[in-house]
Amino acid sequence: MKTWVGVVSLSMEISGAASLKDRRQVTRSLSDRLRKRFSVSCADLGPDGMWNMADITAVFASSSHREAETRAERCLAFLRGAENEGEFVIPETRREVFAHGDF
Repeated sequence: MKTWVGVVSLSMEISGAASLKDRRQVTRSLSDRLRKRFSVSCADLGPDGMWNMADITAVFASSSHREAETRAERCLAFLRGAENEGEFVIPETRREVFAHGDF
């Protein structure tokens, strides 16, 4: 049996952030929403020391390639919808789905 892994990453510009606390508020809220809605592991991966930029990555495992692709697309659609709320702009997204191991 193969395990399929999905990775969805985005770079975001947080226009209203004037401090790292402001950045954390936006990234933590978005990460929490991703976790609850899609059962993913999520992390803010930098860049360190910048309050108006952030890179967030969500990772999940699935039992089929099709399910992993669907979840990745739904995560991206959710992120685009969150972008429309106006707290941040997403200049770049990346997604990858790959097989991991044979059990």
